[in-house]
Amino acid sequence: MRYTTLIDISEIQIIYRNQNSRLVYLHLALKAGYHDNDRDLTDISIRRLAAEVGLTMSATRHALGILQKFQLIQKDGTLWRVKKFVLEQSITTRPKSEKKRKEQEAEQQRKAAEIEQKQREDEAKRKERELRKSGKTSFMLYFEEMEAKAAMGDPEAMDIVRKNQKFYDLQVEKMKNQESK
Repeated sequence: MRYTTLIDISEIQIIYRNQNSRLVYLHLALKAGYHDNDRDLTDISIRRLAAEVGLTMSATRHALGILQKFQLIQKDGTLWRVKKFVLEQSITTRPKSEKKRKEQEAEQQRKAAEIEQKQREDEAKRKERELRKSGKTSFMLYFEEMEAKAAMGDPEAMDIVRKNQKFYDLQVEKMKNQESK
């Protein structure tokens, strides 16, 4: 037995009054995954969902439409993503002076920059994982690009290739050893 979180849908009268929407939301929230790789996701067809909750296909589709309209669920390919919690956003007070206003704006810009930096880092990590799966590192791709430029006669690229050839060879050897394990 495990526990889960739910949004209090009784505050959304259109959903709460419709017992099919209530039932479908509750079922999807309970069936959604809880591991890091499948958190709040469930892989279920509309036909199977209808059978499991005891509704007709039409009633199930209608309930899913209502839940999607209020953004409690969304379709991700073949998966359903269930929204189980809402992040509260605090309301900031209005600045009483020009100095405070500028401080708030600077803080907002700093937070936005932090979020953007985090997104870039996450994207870089994702790309690095994909490269590793393909058997190459970002350095290997860079080195191969420099080799191509050196072959075309770029003196700066030739210098880079000459200085990093041993390291590249070690990286290739390391990758081959990891693949053979």
